[in-house]
Amino acid sequence: HAIDSCTNIQTGEQLGRLLRHNFLRHYLTNRAPLGLHMNGAFLKSKKELKEAFVKFIDDTLTTYNDVYFVNYNNVIQWMQNPTETSGLREFQEWKEKCDSFKGQPFCSLPNPCPVTTRELPGETLRLFTCMECPQYYPWLNNPTG
Repeated sequence: HAIDSCTNIQTGEQLGRLLRHNFLRHYLTNRAPLGLHMNGAFLKSKKELKEAFVKFIDDTLTTYNDVYFVNYNNVIQWMQNPTETSGLREFQEWKEKCDSFKGQPFCSLPNPCPVTTRELPGETLRLFTCMECPQYYPWLNNPTG
């Protein structure tokens, strides 16, 4: 769930408490990855929210030497080359800089595609893509539209 969709998070103290609670719930049980999903505008909306987030990261990294904050690309790299936590500090894939990531070229002007889907009859959805517009909205059992 997106943290910024929690309407009861209005102060840095509330955000810090939520982050610590959710982290400990994961860390002290099955240690499943904890996704921290939020829009950058949420942290920019109030200085204390950004400060609380940075403090949470700093405190967590200081307290736990087996916790890492990574992006989705890092997770995929680790899945492709699983490594024990004792070897992660030397995990070569994570030492690469972000600008060295080779992916799809940046698309500055995506196509706004008005598309429909059988699952939502009568609805026209807008899909933004740098590819050609699909005939239908991509959906389960029809991922390419």
